[in-house]
Amino acid sequence: MTTRAERRPVRMRAAPRPQATAPLHGLRPTVHLLWRRLRWQVLAWCLPPWLLAALTPPAYERVYPSPQTRELLVQSMRDTPGTRLLYGVLPLPGRIGQLVQWETGTYLLFCVSLMAVLLVTRTMRADEEDGLVEVQHAAGVGWATPFVAPMLVCNGAVAGFGLGVGLVLTGVARFVTEMTVVGAWMLAGAVAVTGWAFIGLTALDCQLYRRASQARLLALVTLTVGFALRVAADELGAAWLRWLTLLGWRDLAAPYTDDDPMPLALCAATCVALVAAAGALYAHREYAGGYLPDRATSGRRWRIHGYADLLTRLSIRTTLAWAAAVTSFSALFGAMAGNLTGLLKPGSATGSYVGKMAAGSPVQQYLSLLTIMTVLLVAVAAVQRINVVVLEERFGLIDVDYAVGLSRTRLFVVLGGVAAVEAFGLLVLSGGVLAAATGSQLAEDHAVGRAFVFTVSQLPGVLAAIGIALAVVGVAPRRFGLVWAVIAWSAFARLLGGMMDLPTWAQDLSVLGHYLDVVGDPDWVPLAVQTAIGVAGTLIGLAAYRRRDLGRG
Repeated sequence: MTTRAERRPVRMRAAPRPQATAPLHGLRPTVHLLWRRLRWQVLAWCLPPWLLAALTPPAYERVYPSPQTRELLVQSMRDTPGTRLLYGVLPLPGRIGQLVQWETGTYLLFCVSLMAVLLVTRTMRADEEDGLVEVQHAAGVGWATPFVAPMLVCNGAVAGFGLGVGLVLTGVARFVTEMTVVGAWMLAGAVAVTGWAFIGLTALDCQLYRRASQARLLALVTLTVGFALRVAADELGAAWLRWLTLLGWRDLAAPYTDDDPMPLALCAATCVALVAAAGALYAHREYAGGYLPDRATSGRRWRIHGYADLLTRLSIRTTLAWAAAVTSFSALFGAMAGNLTGLLKPGSATGSYVGKMAAGSPVQQYLSLLTIMTVLLVAVAAVQRINVVVLEERFGLIDVDYAVGLSRTRLFVVLGGVAAVEAFGLLVLSGGVLAAATGSQLAEDHAVGRAFVFTVSQLPGVLAAIGIALAVVGVAPRRFGLVWAVIAWSAFARLLGGMMDLPTWAQDLSVLGHYLDVVGDPDWVPLAVQTAIGVAGTLIGLAAYRRRDLGRG
């Protein structure tokens, strides 16, 4: 017997139509997650430049309290080819604000440009290579979110960078009479629009190439070309060239001189146009694709003779890039030696200021500080080479090496050996170029020999950095940031430790700045200690690496 309900026909309800996901669906949590990933990196990029901006103006006022005391400095900076090449032409009459925007402003521009390039390639292209963008799409985010979220975070990071510069210089203006609030914010605005422009250009590069390394290289080439155009604008007197280079936009606004905001407004509009163009290219390309052909791989087969041969072949491009950087900086610093050593003569204001950072004759002071910066590049290159094995272990690529029968001991020893050989070659190259460039400007007080020996004899310090890095790889690879902290402390202690009145023993706790002199009796003790640290770190790292599990530590 059937009931009335059973005899009633059942009406089938149509399934709901799937609704299209909004282009910016999930933008807020994506931005929040991206910022949590990058917040410490952004702070690491921002804090040192802010500290530099806070310390430089009082130091200038303390050493050169009046325009008369800095006449020789201003004239020398305007006449020296090396300083004019690196910083541009120093505006007259050489007020403290003009000196700050000329020297410190150059460092701020380079720093914000590199931060923009590295952050954009990491969040926009490397995340796509690693499959993180695919995970976002699988979670239901809109198609435009993987582009808009990195743009918001990176532009916000640059805005925070510029805001910090403005606030720091505004605070300094209360104590340094020749600094102005308007000039502080003009310089901060110039720094911000430069960073935003590099964000737009790098975003365009990320649409052209499908690999982060290619996009990063193209962006760095753009930075180099921009530097060359800025030099041409200064040396040829062609002011219109400054509109074509992002590194010349600061000179258009002329902080602490003209304080003209109109060029910055036009530059900001250019930044918006660059981001819009990158967004249009992103909307029409395929996922994990690019508009230009991929040249990162080759169909040729390599005849590999062991892991050392493979590692050497894979590191050729990186080594050449570091060699080019070391050569450029060594040649530039050597070309600055002629007039600068005259400023360091005993009794001068500059000599007493630099005497807090380095001891000895003017030539010895200048070359010791110079080689600290060039050897710093070599130490970073060596530590970065060790960091490769940490990244391979994190992404599971190290398992491929062990799957073909490679032992842990061989991998560890070869990695340390390649880093040491690369560091030695870069030091010899840097010392040779620095000696040749210094010899063209200066021949007194054993300048040529000191330039080479000061550089090459710091090899034990680089070996100590390599040993510390290998020890961290073996014991706690997830704490590799400690190695970068050691490098940062070494640079701070040697370059700023004297001005901060750090004890001598604290300044000596550095992997940089210990060298032999061609004059007098050599002091081998610091070099022997650094070599022992390098050997001990390597042995500790090897013992721990052979015993721990992969992915642990």
